[in-house]
Amino acid sequence: MKYGATFTLRNGFYRLGLNERVNTDRIEVIKGPNAAIYGSTSPAGLINYVSKAPKFTPSQELRYTAGGNEFNKLEVSANTPLGSLAGIRFAQLVTFAASNQSSETTFGRTRNRFIGYALLSKFRDGSTLNFELEWSKKKEVVSTSQIPFEYVGNQYTRVQRKDLAHFSQGGPDAVQNRELTSLYLTYDKRYNAVWSNHAGGYLYGRHAFNFNNSSTDQFVPSTGKFNRSTNVITDPLNEDGGGVQVDTLADYKLFSGKVRNKTLFTVDVSQNWRYRQQTGINTRLYTITTPSLIENPAAPNYVLPPRSAFNVITRRDKTRSDVKGFLLRQQTMFFNERLIVFASLRRDEVTYNFNFGNQYSRNGGALATPGQVSHYTDRAWSPNFGGNFKLTPNISLYASHSTSFSPQGQVARLGDPHLENETSVGWDYGIKASYLDDTLIFTTGGFYIDRYGVKTTQLNLTTGLNETVSGGTQLAKGFEFEGTWKITKNLFVGGSYGYVNARIVYNGNARTDVGQMPAGLPIDTASFYFKYSFSGSRLKGLAINTSVVYSGVAYPNSTAALTDVRRYINAPSYVIVNPALTYSWNQSSQKLKHSVRLSAKNIFDREYETSRGNLGDPRGLFVAYSLNH
Repeated sequence: MKYGATFTLRNGFYRLGLNERVNTDRIEVIKGPNAAIYGSTSPAGLINYVSKAPKFTPSQELRYTAGGNEFNKLEVSANTPLGSLAGIRFAQLVTFAASNQSSETTFGRTRNRFIGYALLSKFRDGSTLNFELEWSKKKEVVSTSQIPFEYVGNQYTRVQRKDLAHFSQGGPDAVQNRELTSLYLTYDKRYNAVWSNHAGGYLYGRHAFNFNNSSTDQFVPSTGKFNRSTNVITDPLNEDGGGVQVDTLADYKLFSGKVRNKTLFTVDVSQNWRYRQQTGINTRLYTITTPSLIENPAAPNYVLPPRSAFNVITRRDKTRSDVKGFLLRQQTMFFNERLIVFASLRRDEVTYNFNFGNQYSRNGGALATPGQVSHYTDRAWSPNFGGNFKLTPNISLYASHSTSFSPQGQVARLGDPHLENETSVGWDYGIKASYLDDTLIFTTGGFYIDRYGVKTTQLNLTTGLNETVSGGTQLAKGFEFEGTWKITKNLFVGGSYGYVNARIVYNGNARTDVGQMPAGLPIDTASFYFKYSFSGSRLKGLAINTSVVYSGVAYPNSTAALTDVRRYINAPSYVIVNPALTYSWNQSSQKLKHSVRLSAKNIFDREYETSRGNLGDPRGLFVAYSLNH
């Protein structure tokens, strides 16, 4: 089951942002519409952040970073063995992170805080139980770097005002606050050489508050004003829920050890609650003045009605989703593991309970749309299969087929009918190679993904009415390359390149969207990076590394109306260079390791436009110090 918005996974569980590196052990990337072990996925894949577990050897780390736009970040990590009790060994990990950063606009600023605690218990039979508690908070006064267009005669022109891209349209009241508390409990046990279990539990509470000042990219040069909409709203959102996952793995051999098998059976259940209430002002009583006056840039007019005036309910949702799923996966290896084949089948059942409250008109506050209560269940089977064949000692061929399932209920709103599931079907295939004693490794391959059932609006030829349907279709195909080469003991290089040809195949009434690329998707991307570590008594501990990042042409407004000139204006390709210099040394008398890092982002201060139509970050210089014990 796939969740909406920009979700990720944390230890296999649903997570909506607020991940911190200070307690992250690794980041797993699952590419394509692969039905992941716990079902949550998307057409392009997903990212799973795996947290650090306590260890039974003491260690501490402190890191401080400072740089451009008043960036300051402190990170602290302390791992401590706690001894034994009744034959059970204990260790704890305490982590903390805090950062502040401003933007180039007058009011834009971000404040992040994070506290993490983990307690690991290791039992006599080798099994472990890990308890984790995390708290994150992000307070942000939102600025915009969106590049405005000149707007003349009630229509856009081709003139982009990059000089106004960092002008804060939102002002001091444009707020996005987030707070997340989460608890994880993970149990791992290996019974013998064949059987093992992994079980996890998760609880979370997430609170968010948005004050949407309705920024716009319409700049009227004759008045020196932005044509911001009057749709200014307060938008609090509260979520909580949890889940349980249990994996049973059998690792065994057949036919006198000639065939090795891994059989995985997974069961998971979860429940998620969401309460959202958006409010606006009564436009008969209050006026939203034309905002962001720039005739006087030193004192722009951000005047809005008082927050108490936002009392007309324009959206009020109470939703609950119950997810049940299981997965059976079989992997078999033949010919001394030269041939690996696998297949899996995932079953999901998602039950929704919606309580949509009454919605009221902003023009007077009268009842606009009566609320409604609905209840339904979405179900899906998601198969997956593929293989990997070692053609030579250095070359392997791979191919796989995968699917994803996304119930439309996750983005349902008052008035929407119950829509069929959105699904994706994909293939990926290619070559993996390794040479020079595994110092040169690269992968190149292609992918082909069909996305079906995208929510769209379509004219019913019988009734003559427009209907919301799950009928949209998109296609993405392309190829990618990534490789690394350890040329010498001191020199390491790597690079990647990806090309995608994504097109809208069908989008209901929006017939002119057919053949267009999805908005904000670059045609190709590439990167190159290297690291050189100096040796010798004088330069030992000194290292230099540099990354070069390329992003190809994109169309930020590719699905705008046919008569909208923004549809045809692209975000040009760009290249930025990010170098860094690191010096590390040991203080052996106290077993301390020090490190100082000087780095730069966009060192040549290139002006560029991102694939979403925002002005890219200017040059930023940073210094970081870390201490390990």
